[in-house]
This record gives sequence, structure tokens and C-alpha cells, in this order.
Amino acid sequence: MQAEGVTRSVQIGTGLEKSRVALDLAREWGAGTWCTAGIHPTGCQDLPQTSVPELMAQFEELVQANRDKMVGIGETGFDYFHVTRGKADEQKRTQRVFFAAQAVLSLRLNLALIIHTRDAADDTVAILKEHGIRRAVIHCYSESPAFAERLLDWSDGIYFSFSGILTYARSVAVQETARRLPLSRILVETDAPFLVPQAVRDRFSVNEPAFTRHVLDYLKTLRPEPAEEVEQTIWDNSNRFFGI
Repeated sequence: MQAEGVTRSVQIGTGLEKSRVALDLAREWGAGTWCTAGIHPTGCQDLPQTSVPELMAQFEELVQANRDKMVGIGETGFDYFHVTRGKADEQKRTQRVFFAAQAVLSLRLNLALIIHTRDAADDTVAILKEHGIRRAVIHCYSESPAFAERLLDWSDGIYFSFSGILTYARSVAVQETARRLPLSRILVETDAPFLVPQAVRDRFSVNEPAFTRHVLDYLKTLRPEPAEEVEQTIWDNSNRFFGI
């Protein structure tokens, strides 16, 4: 990361234990690294809904004890692509309960909400409005411009983070979204270890945070602003969104 000029990062929690690992990394790597705490929709969809209060209490305890490093709640959200045949309706309901609980937790702790959404655009918009969530990021954006426009209309605190998907030739709708969004609402990421950017896809099968540089460089080719302005604005957006 340092060699590629990636000087700050946020490690994302996708479950209780992985949130603790993210915190350990943030502590080990010191200045320039932060983390979040949360549970991914595919990680919670088979859990009993009765476990929500206890799990949220554990997340809150973890955050409160580490406010210097914890900058967000999530990754939470909806993933309707990975539900199980015959259990889909039940799993979607469970995802919703966990998503709502983490949304409420983000408000109580005044932290950003990191959202995963796949095949669930309408339900994602609905839950943000239902709970009054106005500070969130749609991570690893893979939707159309229309979805982004709905969220732009809802809040000026919703951001859109682009991963290696942006660099793929088939990602026409995602690229169009990146062109049309206000530059002030864009972030970049890797979603490591997945989605290696096209520029290094022939050499690496596993993504890593250093490759964020390639996502940013590709974004520059899509935007009308000078490259230096794009880079500075993404830096400013990231610090402002996470409050670092």
C-alpha cells in the first residue's frame, strides 16, 4: 500500500470475529488505518433473529471501547443474489432485521453505515428512508445510474464507492454512474480479496488494498475534471465521510 501511495485505509468488518480481526489490523498498522464493525447479509441470513440484540450489544461494546479506530458500522445490507432456494423469503426477512438493527446502531453511535446491496435496490432505498439513514456509502457499486439518482435525491450524505468492477469492459452502467455522479460523492475501494482491477488482472488472482490505485486511475479516465482534481477530491471525500 505504501509503495503504491495508498496511505490510509479502512478495514471492513463482515462478522463479529472478522470485525475484531479488522481492529487488530488497525492497531497493528497504526496511523493511517481504521476499521468498522458489522455483519454481512450473507453472514447473518441463517442466524436466528432472536440473536440480534445480543450481537448488536457486542458490536456496540467493541466500538465504544475503540472509538479511536472504529469509523463505521457494517458491512451490512441486502444480498438477494446469494439466498438459498427454498429458504429465500426467510433469509431476506432475516437480512432485513439485521440491516435495520445495524442502521439503528450507526445512528446511535453517530458512525457511517457501510452498505452492501445486490439485487435489492428498492428494499435498500426503503430501509434507508424508514430509519432516516442519511450518512452511508453504497460500497462496491454495481447498480445503474437510476439507483444512484434516487439516493442523491434522498440525502447529501450518501456516497458511492467504486471497486475493480468499474474497470471491467462489461461494466457499462457502473461506468456511466461514475461519469454522472457529483465528484464530491465518490469513493474508491478494492473489496479485496475479490474483484482485481483489470490493469493487474492478468498477473494477480487475489485483490489487495494497494490496487485501489488502479481503480482511482481508471476513474480519472471517466471524469471531465483534471486528474489531480479527481485524486484530491476522492482523498477529501474519504476523510470527510469517515470523519478521519
